Amino acid sequence: MWRSDPFGALRRMLLASLVCGMPLVSGCYTYRLVEEAPVGSVARLRVPIQSAIVDPNSPPETVAIEGLIISFGDTISFEASNRQVIGAFREVVQYDTLQVARDGLASIEVREFSRARSVVLGVAVAAGTAGLALAALGVEGGEAGDRPGEGGTQSFTAGLAVGVGALGRLFGR
Repeated sequence: MWRSDPFGALRRMLLASLVCGMPLVSGCYTYRLVEEAPVGSVARLRVPIQSAIVDPNSPPETVAIEGLIISFGDTISFEASNRQVIGAFREVVQYDTLQVARDGLASIEVREFSRARSVVLGVAVAAGTAGLALAALGVEGGEAGDRPGEGGTQSFTAGLAVGVGALGRLFGR
C-alpha cells in the first residue's frame, strides 16, 4: 500500500531550494571607497561631467563607470563592458578599454563580496521556500478560530507578503 510522506516532500523541496538558491547567495556585493584600486579588481569610477552651463555654486555632476582595473598609476586603464539587447533572443556585449587621468576622477570604489548581505539573502530564500512548501502541504499558520477551517491562511499569506515586500526594498537597488 502506497503512503504519502509529507515531510519527505518537504525535505525534497528544501533541498531543491538550497541548490537553486546558491547562485543567488554568491551575488551580493558592496562598494568600498578607496584611494588606490588593485590591478585585477572590479571598480566603479565616478567621473565628473563637464557641461556648457556652469553653476559655480553647485558641485559637478558625475557618471559612474564600472570595469576591471588593468593598470593603476597617474592614468587608470580599465576594461568596461556595455550590454545591449537586440530583439528577443540576441544580446551584444561590447568591451572597451578606457583610460582616465587620476586627477580627473571624483572617486574610486572597489567591489567586494558582502558576507552579511549574502547571509540575509540566503536566510530569506530558505524561509520563503520553507513557507511555500508548508503552504503547499496544507499547513496553516496563525491562530485557530472557533470553528474548523476558520483563520490561519490569511495570516500566513499576509506574513509571506510582508516578507517579500521587505526583501524587495532591501535588495531592490
